[in-house]
Amino acid sequence: MPMTRTCASLAWIVLVSAGQAVSQQAGNTYVDRPTVVTSQLGFRERGPKTVTLLPSLLDSTLPGVIPFYVHVVGARMRREQHLPKSWTGEFFDWPFDIDKGKYAALDRSGADTPAYRGTLKRIDSRWGTFWQGDFTAFARPGLYQIETELGFTTPFVIESNPYDRFIRSYLNYLYCQRSGIETPGIRPLENADDGVLDTDGSYVPAAGGWNDAGDFRKWISQTSSHIEALCLIAKHADHAYQDAAREEVRWGNTFFHAMITPEGRVYEDIGSGALRGGKNYREDWWCENHAGCLGSGEGKSDNIKENGDERKIRTTYNPVCQFLFIRNQVLASGVLGAAEALKCQHLAELGWKYSRKVEHDGRTLFVAEELLAACELHASGLAGVNEAVIEGLANELLGRQETGEYRLSGYFYEKGKTDGYRSIVWNAEPAMALLRLCELNIPGMADLTKRSAAAVRRYIESYLLRDAASNPFSVTPYGVFVKPLHADEVAFRDAGGGNSVRTFISPLNAQEMVHGTDAVLMHHAYLLARAAFLWKNDLYRGQSEKLIQWATGHNTTGLCLFTGLGFRHPVIASFVNYRIPDATVDGFVGRLDDTPYMETSNAIEWNTQEVWGVPFYHAIGAVTYLSLLQSHH
Repeated sequence: MPMTRTCASLAWIVLVSAGQAVSQQAGNTYVDRPTVVTSQLGFRERGPKTVTLLPSLLDSTLPGVIPFYVHVVGARMRREQHLPKSWTGEFFDWPFDIDKGKYAALDRSGADTPAYRGTLKRIDSRWGTFWQGDFTAFARPGLYQIETELGFTTPFVIESNPYDRFIRSYLNYLYCQRSGIETPGIRPLENADDGVLDTDGSYVPAAGGWNDAGDFRKWISQTSSHIEALCLIAKHADHAYQDAAREEVRWGNTFFHAMITPEGRVYEDIGSGALRGGKNYREDWWCENHAGCLGSGEGKSDNIKENGDERKIRTTYNPVCQFLFIRNQVLASGVLGAAEALKCQHLAELGWKYSRKVEHDGRTLFVAEELLAACELHASGLAGVNEAVIEGLANELLGRQETGEYRLSGYFYEKGKTDGYRSIVWNAEPAMALLRLCELNIPGMADLTKRSAAAVRRYIESYLLRDAASNPFSVTPYGVFVKPLHADEVAFRDAGGGNSVRTFISPLNAQEMVHGTDAVLMHHAYLLARAAFLWKNDLYRGQSEKLIQWATGHNTTGLCLFTGLGFRHPVIASFVNYRIPDATVDGFVGRLDDTPYMETSNAIEWNTQEVWGVPFYHAIGAVTYLSLLQSHH
């Protein structure tokens, strides 16, 4: 389907972010002066390194090629400045307006000689005009800045493994999202009396766990994968973090273990409330495979058990909650003590047996989650998972993959090819499930493993990487649309075979939910890093790193989306608490023309600025496998 646009007269919107004016227009992002951006986290010595100059509203006549220089922090090129006669500069540099003025001749002593020189070259793209340069060849460890005559980047490191900082930040964020206790300086005692069943009001001691998205709700679907991230830390991170990760697993399980019945049915959430606007559960609970976004939410309770003020436990059966619970309890059993591990294994087996009695609607997300749960149970020798079940689920997913020779291929469909598979939370889950099958390499399933490996490679190479080349920042796609809504008003790019693709969620979707895509990109980064580790593939590794670089500042605003890392961030939004440290946000949304937008003013709108834990646990998966690649290098 060809790209369509609505191009009425476009007005400039002037915003303010971290001390700089930012103007955003469909097709480009402008600042009050040219701004040079790169990852604020830093780079692996031999990893990909890109720097970009964002264009200025005041500068439309920049040359096609602009020199850039990498300096040790504190060093810089000399500028032509009018200095007082009495200033000798014998000990210290002139301290005013140090980023202004034309370059002066190089100091003959070599004091201002850069560590590396490169060029920014003009790029005209569907996202507008940028000047971009590559400095991958520069691999010397240290703390640096990049400067041009037009401006500086923030500082960044080059080192063997720059990713450990994610782990410390994540552990602090997650601890401060604990529910049911007082966290001084963060939260008072809240919801220590959760909760009662929404069916008959029976009390269930389900306090604990973690809040989601800076609010009071405790979603099984959105928070249970923190267990996976914590288990990766407990198994593979520095010893300084391992005990804290195990303790956090225990804390999460105080909630999760209370949310499964003696028969093995996993409840869905606490505190999501009734649906807004008269919507109903069957038709309106799911938006782009994200459950519960229309829930109105319940506030705080009085912390007194069984006095009628408790929040409600949603008892409806959600297959995602069921299969995520099973998978993550198996993972938890691998990092906890013997007695705790046995309980986790027992509950996982109980949940699996219950899931065999309940049918689901066969959507692609449910099939992928069921396969992942079955794989983990099989890998641990639990529940006697029949290999025929694994084979059936894998073949079902393989049958839903696009394999045609089109512009894009390798993505997955929903059942019956009614639409492309898209998800805000679990975007790469079908490919991740097949990748897990490849990792297990189950004896007797050699052919299935081979076909699954080909499917994962097709998804990465013919879909993710191919479409990432459509923009200057290597941002991977949000999803494929079979019958896009409102194509007369929203830009969709041709995916081939009559289908369309967008880098960002369409703002004119059925539920008019415009959600940021940082979780999508971090899930892709996780898949790419894990596939790179399995197959020792540097192409996948580099793309994973580019997505992390986008999320840590190398983007069209120059803001780092992880507020515990870097130097410049969006204003974070939380429905109930603005004191959440180390938060990450929903991320960029796409305008009607599929160009990126981030709210950069001091105004608050949850679409891009909302605190959300999902991108964080996907990112922990990515950096774990990138670190493992480094240690096995």
